[in-house]
Amino acid sequence: MREALLNSSMAWTDLQLLDDDAWTIALGTRNKSIAQRKEAPDWALVHAEMQRPDATLERLWREWRATCPTGIAYTQFTAGYRSWAKRQHVVMRQVHRPGEKLFVDFAGRTVPVMNPQGGGSINAQIFVAVLGYSNYTYLKAVATQTTADWVKCHQDCFADLGGVPEWIVPDNLKAAVWRREKDRTVLNPAYRECLRHYDTAALPTGVRKPKHKAKAEVGVQIAQRWILFALRDRQFFSLEELNGVLKQLTAQMNEHPFKKMPGSRKERFQDKELPALKPLPTTPFELFDWRYGVRVGDDHHIEHQRSFYSVPSELRGERVDLRYTATILEVMHKGRRVAMHQMAEGRGEIKTIPEHRPVAHVRVLDGEPRNLARWAQSVGRGTEAMIRHHLESRSDAVNGLRAARRMRELAHLHGDARFEEACVYALSINITALRSVESILRHSPDRRSVAMEREEPKPSHENIRGPHYFGERT
Repeated sequence: MREALLNSSMAWTDLQLLDDDAWTIALGTRNKSIAQRKEAPDWALVHAEMQRPDATLERLWREWRATCPTGIAYTQFTAGYRSWAKRQHVVMRQVHRPGEKLFVDFAGRTVPVMNPQGGGSINAQIFVAVLGYSNYTYLKAVATQTTADWVKCHQDCFADLGGVPEWIVPDNLKAAVWRREKDRTVLNPAYRECLRHYDTAALPTGVRKPKHKAKAEVGVQIAQRWILFALRDRQFFSLEELNGVLKQLTAQMNEHPFKKMPGSRKERFQDKELPALKPLPTTPFELFDWRYGVRVGDDHHIEHQRSFYSVPSELRGERVDLRYTATILEVMHKGRRVAMHQMAEGRGEIKTIPEHRPVAHVRVLDGEPRNLARWAQSVGRGTEAMIRHHLESRSDAVNGLRAARRMRELAHLHGDARFEEACVYALSINITALRSVESILRHSPDRRSVAMEREEPKPSHENIRGPHYFGERT
């Protein structure tokens, strides 16, 4: 090396700026075996060819060697390609902000829960949630992986954390993701509404891409090694008992110091992550369910749980979706809510909103004697007396009902208040005939008489002759 430096024509100031490879070239000390290394192919082209069906490294080597006879041998070819491919697979280290993501999943292992009455046991599913920044972990045991239990786990997890992160990263189980299409992911509607209630959203992992949910995978592994392994020889007789033990062991795990950085999960969570979480909503989320493609009957009602609920009559024969909870039923048509009802209290009950009826049905119902009497009572005493006369006092009941129906039409035309005035005036002069009531509404004699009564008296002074003047003359 010293000889090479002394024999070099380059100044020291130029040499010290070179890297190792340039230094050896400049001084002529490069390993001759490296310089004489045989030619190798473009590994990127080899890799592209390997993606084609039925491609083999031997076949590709033979084709390449035919164009480059002095190139590397087959053994070097295969080793070189595998070395190149390994260098291309570099894992990206993800950096999570406080309060950004919560990774959720069910553990692969279950915990048996025995029936104290001697029946069959259940395999409790263990829900695992891990915050991205602090690694703070939450565990809960539930009976199934159904939507109801999945949503309940999230509700209890948010309550335990005391806040809500910006994103929830679930796996592709049916309780979270219904299906994946070319340009969108279809979430379970109940799960989507739950997250919307908590002002957060789902960011599902890619299918068969475990590195997208590495936090959840690692969290599940740690939970299984730290907690579930400790429960291997214990017997549980209720989910409440199991969750009590899980809470204790999870608290110990969150308080355990990290090995490669200061603090613990709990300390990082309380110091940095908890202040960054969104606040919990003031009202609890109420789980709902869906029924899809329910046909509307010819009577513009749908059947649900042996009871009947009305929808707008123009949807007769259409297909609608039902969104319901324990207390509320919503009818959706093409993504728009068209009706909402309180759930029926018993089977066979019919819930009908008057506005949903066709106009012809409304007219028929409005013309029934009971509805006419109820309407008249709501308008006023004059209207009630007039309608009652035609429904109850007339000897020709059919014509009386027709007159009462026509009077209601007149009230719609002139307004209930004006019709009440006309009835009061007609009854005061002992008039009940339909034509007479129509004439009063048309010509308003009741208002003219009132106007005359309210006319101011004529002024009296010395230039006006009164009756006494004519009496004095006689």
